[in-house]
Amino acid sequence: MAKALDTTPVYLEIDNGILIGTYKPNIKITLKVAKELVAARLAFIENKPMPALVLNQGVIKMDKDARDFLSSKEGTAGIKCAAILINSNFMPFTVNFFLKVTKTNIPVKTFTDKKDALTWLQQFVD
Repeated sequence: MAKALDTTPVYLEIDNGILIGTYKPNIKITLKVAKELVAARLAFIENKPMPALVLNQGVIKMDKDARDFLSSKEGTAGIKCAAILINSNFMPFTVNFFLKVTKTNIPVKTFTDKKDALTWLQQFVD
């Protein structure tokens, strides 16, 4: 059975050693929200690093300070790598632009197929 945590901006679950984060509709991520997300994530995973699948169902805005924080060592704490599932025509441009201008210290890949994303992430599961 998967372990789960429901927060205001994101639903977190752990399934087969992979952290799955599903952002809720119409979410605006500020630096404050980003720091709260990371704190909740670290408590939820009990500081055990694991691969993560990001399902963006509704982030409508993320400010620069939040982007910088989430791509920093502190912001990626507890994440070995991340797969971002892209589910719209506009989203690939946005996510790929973000990844080019905001360097991360972990491997990050985008996918259009959830099964492919999970297959890639599985290689990072302990």
